[in-house]
Amino acid sequence: MADKFQQRTNALIDIIPEEYDGALVISRINGKYLTGFDCDNGYFVVSKNGCAYITDSRYTEAASKAIDWCEVIEYNSDTMKQLGGDVVRTIGAKTLLVESERMTLSQYTQMLDIFEPAFLSEEGDLDGLIASLRVHKDKEEIACMKAAQTIAEKTLEHVYTLVREGVTEQELAFEFEFYARRLGAERLAFDSIVASGENGSMPHAVPAQRRIQKGDLITFDVGCVVGGYHSDMTRTVAYGKVSDEQRNIYDIVLRAQQAAMDYLFEGGDDLAQCDAAARDLITAEGYGSYFGHSTGHGVGLEIHEFPSVSSRGGKIPVGSVITVEPGIYIPGKYGVRIENMMYKTADGAVNLADLDRGFIQL
Repeated sequence: MADKFQQRTNALIDIIPEEYDGALVISRINGKYLTGFDCDNGYFVVSKNGCAYITDSRYTEAASKAIDWCEVIEYNSDTMKQLGGDVVRTIGAKTLLVESERMTLSQYTQMLDIFEPAFLSEEGDLDGLIASLRVHKDKEEIACMKAAQTIAEKTLEHVYTLVREGVTEQELAFEFEFYARRLGAERLAFDSIVASGENGSMPHAVPAQRRIQKGDLITFDVGCVVGGYHSDMTRTVAYGKVSDEQRNIYDIVLRAQQAAMDYLFEGGDDLAQCDAAARDLITAEGYGSYFGHSTGHGVGLEIHEFPSVSSRGGKIPVGSVITVEPGIYIPGKYGVRIENMMYKTADGAVNLADLDRGFIQL
């Protein structure tokens, strides 16, 4: 395992622009990706001349075991400034890139002082460099995401059996979390969305005390975490008989999702075209103004990662996992969204979800 994380760190060092000596990584998520160690108070200094992981006494022993290929240095409030300066002098770092998208202004000011005499630059897009590595998922990462997806699917099937008239959205959301954890989820990937009836018209509705009624469409947007990696899935089901209009909108969304998935299955690799495959179908059916968000996003150690499946375009990296999640939302009435995770391969794509996407009436 150590070799894998050392290779990731070396890969980052290899793509740092020549005008910089290295990088300072302080975000928990990027630190975990590069070192394999999950810590909320670590400072990872990397350069072509060496690297060092600085943390406090709470984590020193664990960090030393996890990052045995890198020097681990313990600090306290009195020694941090001296240690920071010693580290950058030892590795000859005059300029270090920082995570400008994840670092606050106060943190940046503090880091400038701690790691003096090195200059910390936010201009080299360290966030983008690390994202370009994280986007390519290996077999172990995919296995974790698939395991998280399997737990989410089994849990949602269980929650389906609890849908009845009078049960609240919150009760169903609570049951999803409880059951998912029983099946082995480390935690939820995000706060579950359970949105019924008129609440379904809000794409990111918060589960409320609204009670399920006959004729409702119910949107479940759920996910789990296994091995630090996230799953993301949305299904919309009917409780009791729904109107012809509701059923028609469901069919439109399902066809739109299938169009975008087919684009990927057939080897398509442009984000804008993938987005358009779903969006154009919804627009042609007269509901374009009711689909406002992007068609999807990357998933991995975070629930929202690079890339974005939107009209902004760009290539879909081989090895990336993206969601395909078109929706139609009729304000004050109801909404429909269907979402699957897709793994991009060299010649196509793999659907990571197995749960039925067809119209389900509970």
